[in-house]
Amino acid sequence: MRPMIAATSLALALLAMTAMAHAAGERAPNAVSALGVARVGGEQVFVKVMVAVPDGVDAHATAAQALREQGARSATRQELESAGFTTSGLVWDTYSDGNAANDFVTQYYNPKGDPTGGAGLSALRNTHSAWTDVPTSSFAFSYGGTTNRCPSLVNECPGPQTYDNKNDVGWVKLSGCCTLAVTWFSTTRDEADMGINARFNWSTSDPAPAGRYDLESVLLHENGHVAGLGHSADTSAVMYAYYSGLRRVLSQDDIDGITFLYP
Repeated sequence: MRPMIAATSLALALLAMTAMAHAAGERAPNAVSALGVARVGGEQVFVKVMVAVPDGVDAHATAAQALREQGARSATRQELESAGFTTSGLVWDTYSDGNAANDFVTQYYNPKGDPTGGAGLSALRNTHSAWTDVPTSSFAFSYGGTTNRCPSLVNECPGPQTYDNKNDVGWVKLSGCCTLAVTWFSTTRDEADMGINARFNWSTSDPAPAGRYDLESVLLHENGHVAGLGHSADTSAVMYAYYSGLRRVLSQDDIDGITFLYP
């Protein structure tokens, strides 16, 4: 697994997502990804946003605005490096406590507002299997079931942001025009919460219709971050920094990364 891409002078982990062709010959939508920093309960947390960029709109400005809408600031170069798997990123303590019986990360799903007609759960469970079934890695997701909780670290959920010791994925009407998904995580507490924007028209079909994002591909990439991986420079990797349409199978580089963290 190659190191996470360094920040630009703007201190954004800004990743211009290429609009490569779908199998049907249509262009995938443009998107960028940015990493920011915020505080919850006085503690530093990382905020990763994936942002749709309308044609003709500046990607840097769109990503910076999306972070501000989350109450986050752009990460510094040092903070970006600390969030990557190569240094001191989120590596789950449960794998180093000497108890092999709890070597898994339990993730819950709130189906409320799912615009896919209920297909979101299957897409999420597929990503669990993909990261769990790597034979050279001890990492595993465990599905905890459905919940009515709004992911507690996500800014748009009711009430104050808080750690509730649950790793939740849910549909949220995220602030602003363009944020597709946001993942909040800490490198000091074992919790990661994900909000998927219910305002967008998502796809779970293969290939995805023109102009839509493939939900499973986005969830697979985001759950790589939940596992502790940064972005890869390998163009074939799920953790590649660029969105290129449907990508639901881990590459060797993804496998090497998760094996490095959890051999």
